[in-house]
Amino acid sequence: MTAVKPVLDAYLELNLVLVLAAIVWLVARGVLSKTTLSHGFVAQLRALKALCLCVVLSPLLALGVSALAAHAPAGGPVAIGDIAVAAYLRGDIAMPATQFEALLNTRQRWGEVIFSGEYQIVSAILALMALASLAYALRIVRDGLAIRDTVNNSFLWRHSAKVDIRLSDRIAVPFAVRGLRRRHVVLPSHLLDTPRELRFALAHELQHVRAGDVEWELGFELLRPLLFWNPAYVSLKYQFDRLRELACDQSVVARSGIDARDYTSCLLDYCARTVVRGSPRVLNVALVTGGKAKRVLRQRVIALADAPAVQSSMPVMFLGMTLVFATVLGLGAASVQQTEDWTHDRLMLSTVVNLERLEARNQGN
Repeated sequence: MTAVKPVLDAYLELNLVLVLAAIVWLVARGVLSKTTLSHGFVAQLRALKALCLCVVLSPLLALGVSALAAHAPAGGPVAIGDIAVAAYLRGDIAMPATQFEALLNTRQRWGEVIFSGEYQIVSAILALMALASLAYALRIVRDGLAIRDTVNNSFLWRHSAKVDIRLSDRIAVPFAVRGLRRRHVVLPSHLLDTPRELRFALAHELQHVRAGDVEWELGFELLRPLLFWNPAYVSLKYQFDRLRELACDQSVVARSGIDARDYTSCLLDYCARTVVRGSPRVLNVALVTGGKAKRVLRQRVIALADAPAVQSSMPVMFLGMTLVFATVLGLGAASVQQTEDWTHDRLMLSTVVNLERLEARNQGN
């Protein structure tokens, strides 16, 4: 238990920070919906990426917040546990010291319960989560091998310094992927018969490569076996997938000199033909799957129609939102950290608890 405790603490803190990040993103979306960037999905995706980076860097941000708090003129504790102990010693919390200490050690007790094996229901839940995690990990390996096989058996059509463009008879959906050294855009061979669709599909996938969406998607998928059960992860992943496609459409139209109406018409025609063929799985690349197909397709059309013509304020807004994200998540990560028991306030609390127990024992005698 002693060796596993730091890992368990770090895992729990990451999940709590993820929950905070999901809440922050909901607030940020509400704010952006009231501005000119309500349909500026390029800016929104960039802000979401900044938020996710702050989640990854939250341990470092927490260290920075703790250091600033320690050196501030009115320096004080940042962790919720230490703040609660300080408030109790000041008399702001009225309850017996033993009860307060038990409440304070709830997290530690739950950790002991989880690894003690005394409760069969807890052990069963952990076993199911472990099996689900293993299943997700195996699926990632399977999909990775399938993608590698598809790339290796495709035809190298175009070659540049950073990207290989390939053609394959095995697929119906264009996709972008990266290997250890190269990035690849794989297109269905039948697109050669429709130059208009070929141009749009190639521009779309190259924009994904240019924006780094491939690496971001890979990062999200690698974290799935560890975080699949956390609704905050699921929510942020869904938001990223949605914004990734909407932002890509807007960027393609803005960068490639493609008329938005022509691009939208091509998208609708392509979707209609794939549905008639009875193979709607082709729409996976555009997040148009299952019962959500009509809604997501409508969002993409609206995104192209309502894209802001000018986004000159985006860098300033992006910098401001990034600073807010870093501050909030840094404070959140610092507040949920497990603190040591040998701090001055903790020692004072332990002394009060021992005196209370001694008094209770004397009264019992």
